[in-house]
Amino acid sequence: MRLNLSKSGVGASVGRTGLRVGMDANRRKYFSVGLPGTGLSYRMIVGRPVTVATLKKIGYTAIAAAICLGLVFLVSLNKG
Repeated sequence: MRLNLSKSGVGASVGRTGLRVGMDANRRKYFSVGLPGTGLSYRMIVGRPVTVATLKKIGYTAIAAAICLGLVFLVSLNKG
């Protein structure tokens, strides 16, 4: 996973060298393919920009999941 910083803002992407999926600073989802070592790449924008409300839902879900996993971990420590 990468955090992408630019003058426009912050974006994020996942994948490996030559093949990535992400969201840019303008909240547009993209798919990127490149030939490592050549500087050649192609980026395709997919769908509409992600809304702020959707980002908030994703954030709240991630926080809730982290709390649940933490509680499961603590319970398993107490039992063992």
